Amino acid sequence: MITQDSVASDDIEIEAPAELVWEILLDFDNYGAWNRFCPEVKGEAKVGAALHMMVDLGNGLQPQVEYVTRLEPPRRVTWSMENKPGDPIHADRTQTVTPLSATTCRYSSIDEFSGEAVAPMVEALGAAVETGFNLCAQGLKAYAEQRFREG
Repeated sequence: MITQDSVASDDIEIEAPAELVWEILLDFDNYGAWNRFCPEVKGEAKVGAALHMMVDLGNGLQPQVEYVTRLEPPRRVTWSMENKPGDPIHADRTQTVTPLSATTCRYSSIDEFSGEAVAPMVEALGAAVETGFNLCAQGLKAYAEQRFREG
């Protein structure tokens, strides 16, 4: 879903325990196994850590660096652009894993934007980000469910 200041994935139900989904979400070394939107992440799941990513917004893989700004295991992680004062765009992507039962959970992802250049950025890239977030969600679902079935 695209709004004037955010882009979100569809909420997706995953037939796997929230703990397993959380583990996969923070296992950056294995993103290539399931994440077609962002198949490469180098960094640590630690507040303040830089994440060096390769992201596909429809024009092939492009490098991007963001920083872990919130970590609430096993439910929520946020990484953000550098977000210096005066930057025309500030972005914070939050991914949430919500337990529904012992063996199912819901995953969602939202990028929230602020700054003077939000409107043209959302117009130019909103659809590509939404597509990418949904690819990520679908890949996470398929990979987590397969791992859960295999034990």
